Amino acid sequence: MSERSPDEILRMAQERIAARKEAGKRPIPWGPIFLGSFSALLVALLFSPGMPLEWKMYAVVHGICAQQHNIFVGGLQFPLCARNSGIYLSFMLTFLYLYAIGRGRAGKIPPWPISLTLVAFVAIMAVDGFNSLFLDLGLPNWYPPDNFLRTLTGMGMGITIATALHIVLNNTLRQNVDPQQPVFANWGQLLGIIVINLLALAAIYGNLGITFWPLAFLAFFGILGVLYLVCLLLTSLFMGYEGKVTSIRQLAGPATIALIPTLVIAGVMSWLRFWMESMGLIL
Repeated sequence: MSERSPDEILRMAQERIAARKEAGKRPIPWGPIFLGSFSALLVALLFSPGMPLEWKMYAVVHGICAQQHNIFVGGLQFPLCARNSGIYLSFMLTFLYLYAIGRGRAGKIPPWPISLTLVAFVAIMAVDGFNSLFLDLGLPNWYPPDNFLRTLTGMGMGITIATALHIVLNNTLRQNVDPQQPVFANWGQLLGIIVINLLALAAIYGNLGITFWPLAFLAFFGILGVLYLVCLLLTSLFMGYEGKVTSIRQLAGPATIALIPTLVIAGVMSWLRFWMESMGLIL
């Protein structure tokens, strides 16, 4: 039996050390970490003592929502103002709707008539917003603003934001994006989400109390969801996920990390606004 040379012995030792190191490496269980973190945050929101749930939700988004022209359903106040309730309730409904109709991988802008309609939704909300602003500033305005119009025009804006963000996320992160599939392929698909939004609008202004919590949570998580998805996009790009995602489960790592800037931004802005109000700097 021949003796091994010193170089061969050294090589074999290095291979054994490398094998042990590789065996000791365990992938970080990002999925359970994300579920645990999100569940802990949700439990803290639902069950932390001190104030009613709707006011805890109000406080969380106090720095990122004007919370003027508030709306009430069943005697409870929405955490967002009328216009933002429309925008972010519609954003959540639209985002869920797109996956429900099989547009999860869609990466194409809708046909130009539908795209122009989405742009018109933005313009209509802008007109209503300026009209309301002029009244608040004591300037001449075009017509009497009201919360119904604020919410209605906000809903159109929410559809447009969800469409745009869906396209950006898919084309930036997905490897299996379908560049030939438009987000809304026809008028029937767009009409479907419009009808859903109108039903939500009818529930709000019909004062259907049983719908308060589902709609309030959708609006609440809608405004935080937009902030979170932007943080998720930036975190994913920083971690090298651009064009690599074929399953949402792959985003568990950046999804967990993106919770941190989302909470910091919302928390700091809320604290800052409460502080400025306590100092009399703003009303």
